[in-house]
Amino acid sequence: MRAFLAACAVALAALAVVAGVVHFAVRPTSFKVAIPSANTLDQRVFGQAGDMLRTARAPVRIDVVTVENGKAALEQMAAGKAELAVLRSDAALQGEAETVLIVRREAAVLFAPKIGKIQKVSDLPNGMLGIVAEGPIDSGLLGPVLDYYGIPRDKAKYLMMPAAEMANALRQKKVDAVLAVGPVASKQISEVVAEVARAVKGAINFIEIEEANAIAKRIPALEKLEVEQGAFGGRPPRPPESLETLAFSVRLVATQKSDSDKIAELVKQLYLIRQNINAAVAGAGLMETPDLDDPTPFLIHPGTRAYVNGDQKNLLDRYSDWIYLGAFLMSGLGSVVVAVFGYFGGQRDGGGQAPLRKMQELLAAARAAPDVPTLDQLERDADAAFDAVYAQGIKDSLSASALTSFNLGFSELHRCITARRVTLASG
Repeated sequence: MRAFLAACAVALAALAVVAGVVHFAVRPTSFKVAIPSANTLDQRVFGQAGDMLRTARAPVRIDVVTVENGKAALEQMAAGKAELAVLRSDAALQGEAETVLIVRREAAVLFAPKIGKIQKVSDLPNGMLGIVAEGPIDSGLLGPVLDYYGIPRDKAKYLMMPAAEMANALRQKKVDAVLAVGPVASKQISEVVAEVARAVKGAINFIEIEEANAIAKRIPALEKLEVEQGAFGGRPPRPPESLETLAFSVRLVATQKSDSDKIAELVKQLYLIRQNINAAVAGAGLMETPDLDDPTPFLIHPGTRAYVNGDQKNLLDRYSDWIYLGAFLMSGLGSVVVAVFGYFGGQRDGGGQAPLRKMQELLAAARAAPDVPTLDQLERDADAAFDAVYAQGIKDSLSASALTSFNLGFSELHRCITARRVTLASG
């Protein structure tokens, strides 16, 4: 019974260890994503992503953490308070940020009435530029354009205003051109273009940044982007032909401290739901992995490389070392259990050897007893041995083989004593 209970205890301990390992291996991985407070668009994007991952019971989870700005997001990651951050490309080149995904590309779409003060980029100092953007605009996008064309930054005049007010501002001559910043496929830019077209009766001139490629080579955070013909709908199509402009990318980044396997799983799960995210936040959820073959100043996270190259580890690959270690430990534990059983079994059998040795001594003494008083004493010693063995038998401290041997020895002892009495009586 004790052996059975011990075996059950060992089995339950092993099951507990296995259950713990399985729970640790399959529990969802939670990521905190730091997003600047001004970036309300990505707060919606990753809020939607977090809800979708929870609903699908995916192996990863996302929680949005709002921070003051991009610098604060980098600090949160460096301090380990957030595993991920959403940063614009210029901020993603700082610190230890490594790209996990390109969330989207935001283009600078410049257009104006066909008759007006601004007809090309070099005309920007001649009028007021109205800027429509999801978040605040800074010199990171407009500044390099002005610098390249030799326009002093303090000579360019611009106003930030909501998309709904832009058409009215054009009618009232408050602005002379419009700069819409956002994803080309977003609903917001298409609506701004359509409203402006109605305000000027369709006479819109899309201004191409012809030197976009040269500017992008100067500024690593920027890139050339082609806006295709009819990207903003309309009839005739808007724009009437493809044009080049500048864009920056919005990136999901992590530090090298983030586990590569977990990042690879995150990329996989976000890719599975990216179309759903895009449907919920139009034009803002078309995530993509960076091109690994394209020379880039951005660091790419090893987890993203593993996903793109198909080197993502499965559960067995990820925990094979622990599995082998567990098998080794269980084997060692089994050996310990066997040794313990052997020790207690040896103790029990060792206790059963004493009555047998006593019986051997009594048999030897009975065969050579010199007189009847000696035989009488041997009989008393045999009775005492019997009482001791009986007591041990009640406690189940003797094996069956020891009891059988004792019974044989006890019967033989009585036969020897009787035979010796006959011999002594006959002289």
